Amino acid sequence: MHILALADEPVQRLWGGYGQETLKAADLILSAGDLSAAYLSYMTCFSSAPVVYVHGNHDEHYDQKPPEGCICAEGHVVMVKGLRILGLGGSMRYRPGCPTMFSEQEMAARIRALRRELKSTGGFDILLAHSPVAGIGDQPDLAHRGFECFKPLLRQYRPAVVFHGHVHQAYSALHFQRVREFEGIPVINACGSCEFDIPDSWQPQGQPGRWALRRMNKLAEPGLEHF
Repeated sequence: MHILALADEPVQRLWGGYGQETLKAADLILSAGDLSAAYLSYMTCFSSAPVVYVHGNHDEHYDQKPPEGCICAEGHVVMVKGLRILGLGGSMRYRPGCPTMFSEQEMAARIRALRRELKSTGGFDILLAHSPVAGIGDQPDLAHRGFECFKPLLRQYRPAVVFHGHVHQAYSALHFQRVREFEGIPVINACGSCEFDIPDSWQPQGQPGRWALRRMNKLAEPGLEHF
């Protein structure tokens, strides 16, 4: 499975001819947030790959104008091309009242609310987040601090990969590190764009039941977030 992951900053080269070849080569396109709805909708015009997204901390506008033809994974597990994608967008809360920001306790509560769903799905293969895991590519200021509660989630379900954004390459241009690990799980900062392959030999930890499969497949229909 060849994945093109995006976050935070539009990539100029994806608008040209070479970029269209990159889009056509992707089996799955993931957005880790803070990209315009128009930019994500553009991806659907030049690729047959599903485009799956979560909210960044600046994506309040998605509620009024979501990316057309794309799949929202926010707060759910969606099944796309045989992969279970868990979406947990948003950043640490640094501004009161913003619906795309969460305290550590609020994000932990979001994860607890997913227990029944995760039991029925048998876990997940990809964590698609906006913020990083605490201590894994985050920064010390509150706005760019990662979530500690992601760690027990990853330990329990052992997904193939984590994608996040939020920490821009320009923040530490001389020391930017695209790929890190958390206890053997690749953690990838998708700022701009990057490509990643999940090997065919990947064996998920659990398998979803029939009810979960029906639910995830329905959630994976573009434009449907609930049913």
